[in-house]
Amino acid sequence: MLKTDVRYLKGIGPARGRQLSRLGIETIFDLLLHVPRSYNDRRIITSIRSLVPGEEVNVSGTIVSSVYLKSKNGKNRLESILRDNTGELKLTFFNFRYIAGRLKAGTRVIASGRIDYFGGISIVHPELIFLDEQDSDTRLVLPVYPLTAGITQGVMRKLIETVLDEYVSGVPEVLPPDVLNSMGFQNRSEVISKLHFPDDPFEGSRARRALALEELFVHQSLLNYVRIKATKRTGIKMIPPDGSLKGFVSSLPYNLTGAQQKVLEAIAADLRRDVPMRRLLQGDVGSGKTVVAAAACNLCCRSGYQAVMVAPTEVLASQHYRTVSGMLEPAGIRCGLLTGGTKASHRRNLLESLLDGSLDVLIGTHAIFEERVVIPGMGLCIIDEQHKFGVEQREKLLSERDPSPHFMLMSATPIPRTLAMTIYGDLDISVLDEMPPGRGSTTTRVMNRDSRSKVYEFLLDRLGNGERAYIIYPLREASVELDLKDAASSFEILKRGPLGKFGVGLLTGAMKSVEKLEVTGKFVSGEISILVSTTVVEVGLDVPEATVMVVTHAERFGLSQLHQLRGRIGRGGSDSWCFLMKGEDCGAEGARRLAILDSMNDGFRIAEEDLQLRGPGEVAGTRQHGVPAFRIASLIDDSDLMEKAADMATRSDLWESLRDEYKLRFRGLDILEI
Repeated sequence: MLKTDVRYLKGIGPARGRQLSRLGIETIFDLLLHVPRSYNDRRIITSIRSLVPGEEVNVSGTIVSSVYLKSKNGKNRLESILRDNTGELKLTFFNFRYIAGRLKAGTRVIASGRIDYFGGISIVHPELIFLDEQDSDTRLVLPVYPLTAGITQGVMRKLIETVLDEYVSGVPEVLPPDVLNSMGFQNRSEVISKLHFPDDPFEGSRARRALALEELFVHQSLLNYVRIKATKRTGIKMIPPDGSLKGFVSSLPYNLTGAQQKVLEAIAADLRRDVPMRRLLQGDVGSGKTVVAAAACNLCCRSGYQAVMVAPTEVLASQHYRTVSGMLEPAGIRCGLLTGGTKASHRRNLLESLLDGSLDVLIGTHAIFEERVVIPGMGLCIIDEQHKFGVEQREKLLSERDPSPHFMLMSATPIPRTLAMTIYGDLDISVLDEMPPGRGSTTTRVMNRDSRSKVYEFLLDRLGNGERAYIIYPLREASVELDLKDAASSFEILKRGPLGKFGVGLLTGAMKSVEKLEVTGKFVSGEISILVSTTVVEVGLDVPEATVMVVTHAERFGLSQLHQLRGRIGRGGSDSWCFLMKGEDCGAEGARRLAILDSMNDGFRIAEEDLQLRGPGEVAGTRQHGVPAFRIASLIDDSDLMEKAADMATRSDLWESLRDEYKLRFRGLDILEI
């Protein structure tokens, strides 16, 4: 019955059904879980003398008069004067037929609403409690719902009352009884009833928290089920020759950090098991994830298997190829690069080498997912920046393989723990929380438009010292709708100015593969010293000589995105400078966000701030890449419930009984059962 379309409820037809659908309410279940945004506690009374325009208040008093008036546009209105022992307040009604006969002199009421100044201090269309009428709705705590055009609070309350009366007693239980009891409720029906009509706002808040825990528990139960199912698949037990890992580490021209060593030990242990590894490797920009990935590939290939490493862009794939092959090929491990821009003849050679086993590590982009790419000995799959891929693409590499390859995700986008548990709760999570020594410090400055000349002079000075710079724009090309600088136009201007003598290149996502690789190659080699770009450089380019970044209209970017961009500089031993240029329409909110970047360098702290400001969908990428659409739980306000829900899910085995509940809440299974 909970799946029944609301249009079939008494009093709801097609028109009202369309109105409710704008609020995401399509079924009886949706209506039951339409959470109030607040509660009007009509026990809190404000004296008329204390009223302030703009505030939402409750005023208790006696009607002293009611008169009908005609406005200039010919519409009638009813004005009633409400008096308490401190003064008088005007109540104005434009639609008054339903109430006019009840607002007689001497009638005692509580009037609730927003204080306006409408020909004097007043409330327009207040909600009323008639204190002397026996059948009046005298509930002193009323829910205040999110609404849409055509639906009032009164209409929504009546609809919810109807479904509560008819359906709430039949809702199935989700949380264990002891958990509900610890939160002050006997059963789920009581929780939902008190969510809508609590005895006090605190009780309503407790009910919402109980339903938030319930929602997180349902989602974590799915992730736990996926994890258990994955552990039952047969993995590839990798036994590399003794000293393989130690030999790889000793071949590096630098020492690994303690965090890198700890993560590598965990990965090596995973690979030795006959259960497929499922691990997320998180690390801030420059924390050394690529060398960890190369070490994992080394262990895989030394054990007689092939490894695959997938990146979202050709720029990043090419960078990985240069770095990883430089570490592995001196030891006889052969690497290949496959992207959309790979020439046909070279592609054929790569595919043949995969088939005959002479190619050990394949690094590439989405091109690796194509059906004609056959990797017979794949033992390890590493996907970088997973939030830019769909789960389905990942499955193309992993599904129908028996035994199942080991699997690792990498992300340089720091994700707050609660969000990581939501998206990647079926994986083991490792964090590189220690930066390698030898990186210079990065100074960040938020600059106004009138400071451009100073930034320009500073840029010329650094370039004159043989250093390199990025200039980042939010748009690829000029836009009629947005008055913003764009990369293409600015590139044409800059290359004709004083910066032109240092060599200026343009990089955008719309360029052809060969053009991208050509310009990035010139920037890496030093043939050009300035790269004008969009956010396509957010991940992938590793140019130690790049020490300056200028981001125009910086307020147009998310905090995590700006932090990623900033990570492109200071990758050598020199100090670096990032200038965040504010637009003229930046505003106070934009300035506050940029000040966060100015004050901190820790990517995880920045990600937490970004989560607060923009919400989980934007921070993690997009909703279709794994962020469930929670209707009650907030990853910000209910973060303390996440670990409790995860712990409950691991200690219970209730997924099969919760499958229908999941489909109701999330409108389908949004995570493949892998």
